[in-house]
Order: sequence, then structure tokens, then C-alpha cells
Amino acid sequence: MLKSHLIQHISKKNPSLSEEIVSKILNIFFSLIVDYLKNDCRVELRGFGSFTVRSYNIKTANARLAKSKYKKVYFRASSKFIKIINQ
Repeated sequence: MLKSHLIQHISKKNPSLSEEIVSKILNIFFSLIVDYLKNDCRVELRGFGSFTVRSYNIKTANARLAKSKYKKVYFRASSKFIKIINQ
């Protein structure tokens, strides 16, 4: 599903919200998630899952001296979400 499909689907489900308003809401929502993850905070959406950022070092001869250079975003689905998918 693309972001544009999500916007269209939400605006169809809620006729009082135009696609422009839904687009602005989604942009704010996603930017908030990115801002929290940039600050190494955990983002938890109950019933959906959680996003965390993990840092890892570059491979060097002496790993203790290397600073963490790379970050990855990890997603872990909630048990409720997994149950719904597996039905």
C-alpha cells in the first residue's frame, strides 16, 4: 500500500475529511515518528507494534575504540497484530 492509497482510503471512510487534510495529518504523524526515532526514543503504537533505533559499530580491529556509526530502525509487531494477521 502506498501513502497515496492510504490517504484515499481514509478520506473515503471519513467523508468529512478531504484528502488534503488527511495528507497533512499523515505527514505530521510520520514526521513525529521520525523525530522521536532520531532522538533514540522508542515509539510504541498499542495494538500495532513498536519502532526502536539500534546503533552498531563499523567493523574494526579494536571494536572498543570504534564509535557507533550506523543506526537501523527495527519494528516489532505486537502480539495482537500478529494474531489478527494469522487469522
